[in-house]
Amino acid sequence: MLGVGLKQGWCYALALILWASSFQVGLYAQQAIKLSPKVMAVINAPPVELKDDDPPLLRLKKERFNAALNEAKARFDLYKRGLTRIPELIEVGERLFAAEVDLYDKPEEKAQVLQRQLDVYTEAEGNLEKQVKQGLATQADLERLRYNKLSVEIDLFSVKKMQEDHESAAQPTPK
Repeated sequence: MLGVGLKQGWCYALALILWASSFQVGLYAQQAIKLSPKVMAVINAPPVELKDDDPPLLRLKKERFNAALNEAKARFDLYKRGLTRIPELIEVGERLFAAEVDLYDKPEEKAQVLQRQLDVYTEAEGNLEKQVKQGLATQADLERLRYNKLSVEIDLFSVKKMQEDHESAAQPTPK
């Protein structure tokens, strides 16, 4: 008899834990932060068109970018439903932005893409700072985003430096 009562007690305890955890997920979903307009523009961007005459490497890069974009859209949907958190969105953003930069070979094209990405990170940082102050996001999430923003700034600086070096090497020297 004691064995049956003990089993029922465990079942009730398990049911209570599951119910409480689903309630917490519901609370988290209600506290999902609003993403900035530039972040939403990235998420809502169309996939890159694959062309029949694309060289094989470019085609693979386009497919990789589209896969990252599709993942970003899927992760954002999970986020809206309270099934994932900000760090997962930041991670997929890293992959998406890296895949986008890799689509371009010319330094000036890379610089344009990196500048746009920097603008997105800057806007997202301001938005996330507000959310941290309101207790809706963590300082750790904000620092991760700042790390990514600084990485893009470094990449942009390097690309611009390479572009300047290339332009100065192409200029004839006066005699």
